[in-house]
Amino acid sequence: MAELHISSQICAGVPTVTLSGDFDSCSAPRVRVLLETLTAGPNACVRIHLAGLEYIDSTGLGVLVAALKQVTDQSGRLELIGPTPAVLRILHITGLDKIFSISAEPSA
Repeated sequence: MAELHISSQICAGVPTVTLSGDFDSCSAPRVRVLLETLTAGPNACVRIHLAGLEYIDSTGLGVLVAALKQVTDQSGRLELIGPTPAVLRILHITGLDKIFSISAEPSA
């Protein structure tokens, strides 16, 4: 299993998180804390780059769903950017591809 690497920066005024490696029950708490911080305010907008994500389990999916609920409840937006085919397949199988905004590249 590959350790999860997390980086965050502000791109064009939008908090952007980049995840690479394995997003599982061991790494989920670190991502949860970061996303709770970034999605705390009203009208929060967060982008999560997934191009380097090799694996995601149900705990990782739960963290993403919780972040989406947080921003939706506060009239914000969460966007998943560039998921790998394996991650996109998991999002499709679980039906989460229908509730998340997913794109190959960040929107302007």
